[in-house]
Amino acid sequence: MAIDKKHIENIFGQKFSLKDQKMVQEYFADEHLKEEAKHFINSQWEQFKESPELKTDLDQVYYKLFYSINQEKINKPKGRSLFLRISQVAAVLVAGLLIAASIYFSDRGNPIENNQLVKFVSHGGFRNQFSLPDGTTGWLGHGSTLEYQLGSDNQRVVSLDGLAFFDVAHSEKQPFLVKTPANLAIKVFGTRFNVSAYSADKSCEIILESGRVGLAFQNGKTEEMHPDERIFYDAEKRTVERSVVNVADYLAWKEGRLVLNDVPLEECCVKISRFYNVEIELQTENMQNQQVRLLLEDETLEEALNLLCLILPVEYKVEGRIAMGDDRYSKKKIIIKNK
Repeated sequence: MAIDKKHIENIFGQKFSLKDQKMVQEYFADEHLKEEAKHFINSQWEQFKESPELKTDLDQVYYKLFYSINQEKINKPKGRSLFLRISQVAAVLVAGLLIAASIYFSDRGNPIENNQLVKFVSHGGFRNQFSLPDGTTGWLGHGSTLEYQLGSDNQRVVSLDGLAFFDVAHSEKQPFLVKTPANLAIKVFGTRFNVSAYSADKSCEIILESGRVGLAFQNGKTEEMHPDERIFYDAEKRTVERSVVNVADYLAWKEGRLVLNDVPLEECCVKISRFYNVEIELQTENMQNQQVRLLLEDETLEEALNLLCLILPVEYKVEGRIAMGDDRYSKKKIIIKNK
């Protein structure tokens, strides 16, 4: 078997398929291909990293990446917690490599017990696959955190801050509950659905691909969703919007695409900032009602911003990254203004 570099390029470009993921794993498992794979990934990494402060011993990262996850166990009086965390440098490599390996939970030496907590983190700009002990699988989106716990009442409970797609393993005896920062709880027994619930947004959006889900709001109100439906809950106004949508548009992020169909400019900038892991400051005037329709897939950040300037009367300026101490740098900042 020879290395097909396109598989690695696809992963770094956020356009990877399950075949790309499988092939990269096989390259590292093959003693004859491992060194060549490391060399090529190293060259991709040099092109990929944005700042000189990211330094590491790549040899160690490679092995940790594909064969182990740094596990930290913290004993608590009321049960154990298990946090699956990635080092800061390896987390950047999550951009491609750890996505390829996925963040599969495999703590075989420590079976899941009641009240045991498992935490998954997907850093800004990237997405990761996950697999839970109950058989539920899914994707964790840009800048998101997912915590899983098997409660003492036998419920499967996850807390989400961010974006995630769930393919829930069916179990009539074990309901699957998703808690969100918007104080909206999603209860399912086995289904496929997407949730966007960033704490910074103070809202929650649910897209149901198949099956049925029940929603429990803070005020005690409950609702049920059906396939192809979208519910948007504004936690501040406590309003609920229900509509029928093209589900594929809302799930495109799993394939590394960003589909914006007639969304407000402000929302567009938030989604682009998360997609490319940058900070966007909107300084436009009289554009509150401006709608944006845009599809981003292979475009660089610069290309995406140029497209935005083509369809809207705006211009942008890029500010350099600022050293913040402790070997950390601020995100790249984009300022968007009226032309």
